[in-house]
Amino acid sequence: MVLENIETSEDAEKKPWHVLIYAIMATTVSLFLASYIFPSQVSTTFLFLVTIASFPMIYNVLNDEETLDENYGRIDLGFLSIHKKAFDIYTYLFLGVVVASSFWYTILPQDFISGAFSEQIKTLSSIRGENVQSGFALFGGNGFMPIFLNNFSVAFVSFLLSFFYGAGAIFVLSWNASVIAVFIGNMARAASAQISHPLSGIYSYLLALPTGMLSIALHGVPEIAAYFIAGIAGGILSIGVIKRHQDTRIIKDAAALFCLSVVLLIIAAFIEVWITPAL
Repeated sequence: MVLENIETSEDAEKKPWHVLIYAIMATTVSLFLASYIFPSQVSTTFLFLVTIASFPMIYNVLNDEETLDENYGRIDLGFLSIHKKAFDIYTYLFLGVVVASSFWYTILPQDFISGAFSEQIKTLSSIRGENVQSGFALFGGNGFMPIFLNNFSVAFVSFLLSFFYGAGAIFVLSWNASVIAVFIGNMARAASAQISHPLSGIYSYLLALPTGMLSIALHGVPEIAAYFIAGIAGGILSIGVIKRHQDTRIIKDAAALFCLSVVLLIIAAFIEVWITPAL
């Protein structure tokens, strides 16, 4: 009860950047708590704990979004702008998990991270092997359609989890963030091994964090944004169903948001296949 009430939806909507600090704290607590309670299943358990801690805040934000959506009454640029707060909160939550997970991955002993991030390490290895069935395709693939279809499946799962569980997309976003964290952490650990200094890990982390993020930003930003928007669409539709609205307004709005998510996935796949390799 303490952790999940530190950051309320009201605070998050007024100052979304507070969610970044909250996500860093929640991820840190969840990682070490999971390693103590479930030492053989840390890699997924700590993400479930992050999801539980963030759920009340995100659900209340989505509830406010659904109310704004219902009252706005049309689909245009203004319709998109009313969802900006939810999008910002998802973004800071995602970044917080990346920052915290990559930091601990960098500075903790190899034996610990091998277990704590075992599933993320496997996923990253499969991605580098161009196996797009990994459920995450920020780092590569073998063609436009395989990449797009893989990313679409992630967005669809994000939509479904939000629809059935209100804010269930948090887990999908946290999972993707933790895979990116391993990618960044590997860069930092490799650099740290070349430096003989007690603080080499922190120094390498501070360099690897922006470098790693920028290396995937070109296609990663629209791809991750698509997951956020799909999650928002599922969330407002879920709340609309709970409130038992008789019209189809919320359904149309959720469909419009999901279509926007698909457009972003097409752009991301296009960039990844034809632009990123040429740079």
